Amino acid sequence: MSATPNARAGVHGVPLLPATALVLSGALMSRIQDTALSIANPSLMVDFGVPAATIAWISLAPMLLSASLLTIFGRLADLRGRRNLYALGIVIFGVGSAFCALSPTFAVLVVARIVQGLGGTLMAANSVAYLIDIYAPSRRGFVVGLWEAGIATGSGIGPLIGGAVIEAAGWQGSFAMIVPMGIAMVAAVPFAMKEPPREPGSPRFDMVGAVLFGVGVAAFLYSLTQASVAGWTSPIVLGSQALAVACGVLFVRVENRVESPMIDLRMFRSRTFTAGNLAKVAGYLPFAAHGFLLPFYLKEVLGLPPTGVGSILVALPAGMFAASLVSGPLSDRIGTRVLAPAGLALQAVGCVVLAVATADQGVWAPVVGTLLGGIGIGAFIAPNDSAILAASPRDRIGVANGILGVSRTAGLLLGVAIGGAGLSARVAAHDGSFLDGFHDVYWLVTAVAIAGVAIATVRDRAAETPHA
Repeated sequence: MSATPNARAGVHGVPLLPATALVLSGALMSRIQDTALSIANPSLMVDFGVPAATIAWISLAPMLLSASLLTIFGRLADLRGRRNLYALGIVIFGVGSAFCALSPTFAVLVVARIVQGLGGTLMAANSVAYLIDIYAPSRRGFVVGLWEAGIATGSGIGPLIGGAVIEAAGWQGSFAMIVPMGIAMVAAVPFAMKEPPREPGSPRFDMVGAVLFGVGVAAFLYSLTQASVAGWTSPIVLGSQALAVACGVLFVRVENRVESPMIDLRMFRSRTFTAGNLAKVAGYLPFAAHGFLLPFYLKEVLGLPPTGVGSILVALPAGMFAASLVSGPLSDRIGTRVLAPAGLALQAVGCVVLAVATADQGVWAPVVGTLLGGIGIGAFIAPNDSAILAASPRDRIGVANGILGVSRTAGLLLGVAIGGAGLSARVAAHDGSFLDGFHDVYWLVTAVAIAGVAIATVRDRAAETPHA
């Protein structure tokens, strides 16, 4: 079987090539926008006169919204269909982009980014899940790998495109460039996407469960964003975590009583499903730590300018892109049981390289460590997510995809929280020695990566087939 999509119809008669191209365009558009912001942030700080901690909310606000709503939108799409919700997401994302470009104040810009985040979440909830619907089950790994390659591509080219546009048209141009892309995508939806048939008489949407889940997830993830700033024992962090626990307890009670729960809690009885999501948290924590910690190392230890820092960090999405394209189709052929933990093992090796890096090694240690980290996470994602989706009920693929999104976001935020708080604490403990503190934090990150390897080996007792 070919490892690339072709124009023949999928399992529901949907032409695969145009549908795949449209969904991947959405991934590219979202990631180009998000990563271009890394270039726009300095200009935004100057124009609006706000500090870096405040500017961070341009990225954090839509991230928290997405993690809170992704599972909810996924369930809604499982019940009502994906094509129209995907098209609505494109429209909202495009409108939000236009408002971002026209924002006169920082507060307006954050609100506009939240609108963007709402549209992006609708698109994300109906991207991989839609492709899973139209591709044969035997190509599930290929679908996930292709999607992740699209994400990596957007992450790699976003700063380049964003830098050129911002230089020519200011930070407003980084948002305005999205509008024509969105218009073209909306025009293509009627021709490229076809709604697969669904059983008549869909169950009622569990609104109470959705509200409890969304608030609980938002409160928990918000506590992670504040942990590195205010400390893990601060009132805002403890209060947010208490709210998350309360919502979680009520959510479980509601889901066990309603006829059609938003999340069927029996999904977590699957060792593959539960362990796979925990492994995803453990995998994305080092990935986020690389992006947060390495710029400090490259500047403080090696004295590199911003252009040098950026050129080295490209190794992360580059490695992820290459590995995703290989691991996805390979997992369809040989199964996921070995590939997923092997990817995290490779990532752990990269962490060890960075945990012993010194100035004498020059740029080679960060390049090798970052590249191994990118290859490792790229090799892990497709087989791990494929195994999780295979263990999920077919009528709850959207919900499973949303829970994967929550796991990914939790890992990313934990990586930044541990990286930020850990680096400050360990540098202080070593009387201001940056390198000693950096090494300490990376040994902790290495321990998390190794734990992820062990967790990723956990599977349901039933023997796995390559196409499971």
